[in-house]
Amino acid sequence: MRAVGFHSEPAQSTNASPESGDVFAQTEWLHPRAEIELYCQRNSHQLVAWYEPAEDEAPGDFDARHDRYRQMIASFTGQGARLALVLVPDASHFAEDLETLVSRLLELDRLGTEVRCTDPDRPDALQSGEGLLGLGGRSPQRQARIRDSIVAKASRGEVLGRTPYGYEAGADGLLKPVQGEAGIVREIFETYAGPWHAPESKPLGGPGFRAIARSINDRGFRTRTGRPWSALAIAGILKNRTYLGTYTRYGVRIAGSHEPLVEREIFNRAESVTRMRRPVRKQAGEAPYLLGGIVRCDLCGRGLFGLTRRRSWKRSDGTTNSRSYRYYECPSRDARRERNEDVARHSSWHADVLEDAVLRDMQRWGERVKKKLRPVLGDSVADEIADAERDFNRAVRMVASAYGTLQDLAAPLKRLESARAGSGRDDVEGPDPNVDQLLTETRGKDVAVAKTAVSALVERVVVGEERVEVIPRF
Repeated sequence: MRAVGFHSEPAQSTNASPESGDVFAQTEWLHPRAEIELYCQRNSHQLVAWYEPAEDEAPGDFDARHDRYRQMIASFTGQGARLALVLVPDASHFAEDLETLVSRLLELDRLGTEVRCTDPDRPDALQSGEGLLGLGGRSPQRQARIRDSIVAKASRGEVLGRTPYGYEAGADGLLKPVQGEAGIVREIFETYAGPWHAPESKPLGGPGFRAIARSINDRGFRTRTGRPWSALAIAGILKNRTYLGTYTRYGVRIAGSHEPLVEREIFNRAESVTRMRRPVRKQAGEAPYLLGGIVRCDLCGRGLFGLTRRRSWKRSDGTTNSRSYRYYECPSRDARRERNEDVARHSSWHADVLEDAVLRDMQRWGERVKKKLRPVLGDSVADEIADAERDFNRAVRMVASAYGTLQDLAAPLKRLESARAGSGRDDVEGPDPNVDQLLTETRGKDVAVAKTAVSALVERVVVGEERVEVIPRF
């Protein structure tokens, strides 16, 4: 079979030794050109051309390698050209990242030829690339080393990331109690768990999340970030098993790795109360909140969260009916206190009222505002790229494992390229041509699409009792 050799800088091999005089002997070192020649001898291939680096080419010169690749493609497509098998030592000689490798393999497949590696352990180019190349040049070996280092620290019980409230990282890297915070943690558990009850009785428990948060806030205590305590923060404390002295990170679980702040009996009692009081979960498929992530309280600056309340009642004929009410509410809001006292009120809005007010404001934007807008898809683009990378990696693994063909990688690669191209929208000079389209999408029936459009155009929405300020992305 006709073949062409393609390689980059010299690399180590485990095939044959130039000192031995026997090209079939097992050795430590072999130049890529000699490695390809040896492969051709063993498999009766006829080498007709070489595409290899010039003597003065710097290692890792991807532009030069791309030029060599295009020269090879031209030799396969010109008048009177003949195809040939492409031989490389391994996939790292042929492409700098996994997506470039797949793109080139697909192009050669369309022409009617293929790439084969001389590495006897991984002759398939896609399998070789899966092990040697990463997305966007990220090395899978380096990522594996980082992951191994993290797991090694976790296996010793050392602090990774933020320390839970009530603890700090000691000089030895292990968790140590913080005196004042530890007392708050114990109070939260003991208050919520309530008095002891017999195993066969129903755990009544103590005050709920909001009442405990209100009690702590009224005494002037704040979270580690300086914010008032919320029901969500209390719930996070109560489900954290770190307070039992158990370390759990990255699949590593070490009991008794540090000093516990809560006795197991109290922790278990609190857990029983939570199960008993577990609220009705949101219905599957519930529409997302249009302004989620961008609406903030003008009083404290905190983000408002979406809240759904459901009411049911009996009609006079004995039948029942129910209805859901959706709100945006500041987590610092204490409705009972703010109703009884002459204090400033944190934001709470009916979702449809606030969303309509924001959309009306956006539809009033004139051409002057539109020309200044610089839409940024932000997290939605990052999420799309991450999703596209996951799909692409999954597809590569499947095809490399013989589940599918190269053509099954065309769609995932196209999606990945489109997602990355979309992330460069913010660099375009002048008016964004998609502003009008995004404004139209904000009024669409697909709430997920509308939410993405609103987030792309609006930096934030600041709301008070009677104030709604929409701040565009300029």
